[in-house]
Amino acid sequence: MKIIFQAFLASTTLHAIYFLTTMAVGYVKTALYRPNMVDAWQNADTLQREVAFGSTQSPWFNIVTFLSVAFVCWGILFTCKKINAGTKRPEVRE
Repeated sequence: MKIIFQAFLASTTLHAIYFLTTMAVGYVKTALYRPNMVDAWQNADTLQREVAFGSTQSPWFNIVTFLSVAFVCWGILFTCKKINAGTKRPEVRE
């Protein structure tokens, strides 16, 4: 049960890093954007009338990716645990 909890914790951490990085990159791009109003005003054909922020996707996609990453992390942890169990050295007592 401990290894499953660790796998879910690793999946949560990886997803948090991904979403926070995505938001940070978007924030930096927005903060550093400087439009060239003179060129945009002279060429009115390229101006857009609608603005869309972000994108939409199914919430099931996030659930599936979370469980998939958790399963991969579980496999890695399980393999490492089995490898370390076979190479365990006897404890040295003083």
